[in-house]
Amino acid sequence: MKNRILINKEVYDRDIKKDFLKRIIQEILQELALSNVEISITITDNKRIRDINREWRGKDKPTDVLSFPMEETIGYRYRLLGDVIISAPFAKEQAQSTEYAYKEEVLRLLIHGILHLLGYDHEKSEEDEKEMFELQDRIFNKLKDRL
Repeated sequence: MKNRILINKEVYDRDIKKDFLKRIIQEILQELALSNVEISITITDNKRIRDINREWRGKDKPTDVLSFPMEETIGYRYRLLGDVIISAPFAKEQAQSTEYAYKEEVLRLLIHGILHLLGYDHEKSEEDEKEMFELQDRIFNKLKDRL
């Protein structure tokens, strides 16, 4: 069975189109050996992600990516992974201050957000951080040339 990928673009961005997001998310899920999952991706702006960050995490500032895991399967044909929310302007600005192109930064944030949905947490311990970022880097390096 295929995965179900829901895309919500709250901002116009000619570089990050829905078909690009669906394709690259499908490739990330494939790298993680995930099938029969549903995931929701929202591309938004700094104001909206700041509001969400303040409401759900008590941090009154914009951020690059937020993840909200669901992990439900009862009575539904897909395993619900949850929601990943990315601020397009934050990602674009972040890309300019690193060696990554904008699409590469979005790829990195998608991988990061999806790993959080799967229970990875770099803030728990140094060991957890190492495990998460090694997996993130491995997937990123494999997929970045497909952008």
